[in-house]
Amino acid sequence: MREMNLFERLRERIDLSELAGHHTELKPCGQALVGCCPHPDHEDERPSFYIYDRRFYCYGCMWHGDVTDLWAALKGLKPGMEAGLDLAREFGVDLPTVSAEAKEKAERRRNLEADYLARAQEHHEGLSRHPRVVEWWESRGFYEGLREMFLLGVTDDGATIPFWNRGCVHGIVRRKLEGEPKYVLPKKEDFPAGYRPLFIPGRVREAVFVVEGYIDALALATLGYGVAAVGGTHPNREQLKELRQLPGPLYVLPDADEEGEKAARRLLEELYPMALLCPPEYERKEK
Repeated sequence: MREMNLFERLRERIDLSELAGHHTELKPCGQALVGCCPHPDHEDERPSFYIYDRRFYCYGCMWHGDVTDLWAALKGLKPGMEAGLDLAREFGVDLPTVSAEAKEKAERRRNLEADYLARAQEHHEGLSRHPRVVEWWESRGFYEGLREMFLLGVTDDGATIPFWNRGCVHGIVRRKLEGEPKYVLPKKEDFPAGYRPLFIPGRVREAVFVVEGYIDALALATLGYGVAAVGGTHPNREQLKELRQLPGPLYVLPDADEEGEKAARRLLEELYPMALLCPPEYERKEK
């Protein structure tokens, strides 16, 4: 089983909304929680602070990040390792003894995730200048609130999807509106972990649907389901490890074609006995 680094463990163990709720009143707003920004330097007169699962974004002062970033600002600490270690001590999160090299590696990975998040935000903000791409997103059911939630965006030749994995952006997926290949992904060495992980756009729940496509995963996440996308007909070795670490059962939801059904059968064999084929009545219900 892959060992979580410091920042991943803090995101898993400490509820971001609960911590933020001690410093600002939060109210539900669609798929998010909203309140006045708790940053000490921002006098937020109208609620502009949004929490989406394990990340936050203030549309007033543009402050964003995860539970460690929140703690750093609230306590006046240096973002990153200093704030993370202090947060772990405060909440009694046990951390394994790691070398200086491992800490440096975790910091580099965190910085790369932050860079990808900033790029995703830029792509999202560019949507207002591309009505054709906005229309394309809306034709698939992703209206303004959902586009904002997932930071769906635009690029020169189409749309962009942040590569979400448990509240962090691990890369930018380009989705061409015309031509092939439809999806263009970063090279595996450009992902923070050095490989392409599962695409997990929302909170992991006790039962997880496993799908091929990123947009399918986003659609299920908007309905409140736990979901993970492989991004193709067969997972890589690291994705299989991640799937086995997810809470079961796993419901494999194949694409509606022959290749999709074959891929689903292979995945069921790989993940036996924790995976089940999605019941046909579920597919009819959701259509």
